[in-house]
Amino acid sequence: MGAGRQVVARLSARVARAKGSSASQAQAPAEPRIVALDGLRGLMTIMVVLSHYFAEVAHGFKGLSFGWIAVDMFFVLSGYLVGRLILEKMDRANFVLVFYVRRVCRTLPVYFFCVVLVFLLIGAFADRPWADKEAAFPLWSYLTFFQNFYMVSTNTIGAHWLSPTWTLTVEEHFYLLAPAVFFMVPRRLLIPAFSGAIVASVAYRFAVFGLGLLPNMAGLCLLPGVADGLLCGLIAGILIKTEGINWARFDEALRVGPLVALVMTIGLNLISGDTSTAFYIWSPLIVSVGCAMYILAVVRGSPEGKRLEHPFYCFFGTNSYSIYLTHLTVLGLMHGLILNAAPDISTPLQLAVTVFALPVSAFIGWLFTQVVEHPITSYGRSWKWSKELRVAKTASPAAQPPVAFSQA
Repeated sequence: MGAGRQVVARLSARVARAKGSSASQAQAPAEPRIVALDGLRGLMTIMVVLSHYFAEVAHGFKGLSFGWIAVDMFFVLSGYLVGRLILEKMDRANFVLVFYVRRVCRTLPVYFFCVVLVFLLIGAFADRPWADKEAAFPLWSYLTFFQNFYMVSTNTIGAHWLSPTWTLTVEEHFYLLAPAVFFMVPRRLLIPAFSGAIVASVAYRFAVFGLGLLPNMAGLCLLPGVADGLLCGLIAGILIKTEGINWARFDEALRVGPLVALVMTIGLNLISGDTSTAFYIWSPLIVSVGCAMYILAVVRGSPEGKRLEHPFYCFFGTNSYSIYLTHLTVLGLMHGLILNAAPDISTPLQLAVTVFALPVSAFIGWLFTQVVEHPITSYGRSWKWSKELRVAKTASPAAQPPVAFSQA
């Protein structure tokens, strides 16, 4: 009987230690928010708006056509943040529920609100000569994130005012898939698996642009064609959460790498042209690798990151989602209602209207963020991560310790 009580006591102690360990892990404070990443998102938002307003119009300055680089950075940043979050929280018992509730509250309500509003405005001004002339896809396609497939089947972007939504569709498809991959693939194999997927993404673009197996739009706006950006972000998120890396050895390389990637991209552009097969195939990967290195440098506290903490950049970062969704509509409406013409900058008056559209777009984005986005996002954050960890499953109950928890 004494021996039996000792066994029970030892088992009880093991259970208590396991519970105490899991509780301390669950209650560990979350990593502080990196303000520079908000500023980075804001800088990319500014780049997109400037590109659309001053470059991608009839008489625009083509040298300002850097919006696509900003979009690549958005993809890489999304991959980084989601990958890091999954690794930090995937051991929580309620991970799947909380992850998707927070994603839904963060991305869907303001998206639906802006899409429906813009769709109504397109219909209201459909008879005006300056209105969006491209045929709008059905509203349901935008609300179900199916418009990218319409873009491929029609080889058009659809309604110009709604064209930015294709990137959000790609991200929503990514959010559906990413957590499952982390659960199915062992931690040690994640980077090899994602590296292989990057190769597959480049091969997919070669099949589209090099072999012509699919319409070019399929390589530009579907997830397989832009997946390498998201995957580079995931790898960066995994690396930053990997213990044992002597990051000090790589800090300078992380700062120089993005410049090298930019020079390589410019060189590829000069050699082959920005509409060549080689540019379409390789430039997204080159830029994405550079963006991933830049993000890691910012997270490591580089001087570039410190500058991104400026309130000006952070304002645009905080309101980036709504600004991104509405800035083309604001520009189109202002030129149409004031000048009765489509946006352009060929005359001083047109340029003045475009410049005035910048603060208007910022104000509309801020307003929608405050009224629609923030309240629902705050509700999503009220869904807390569980203090309990997922119980690990083993093949044999007899081999299972009294209490076993999986570790991220």
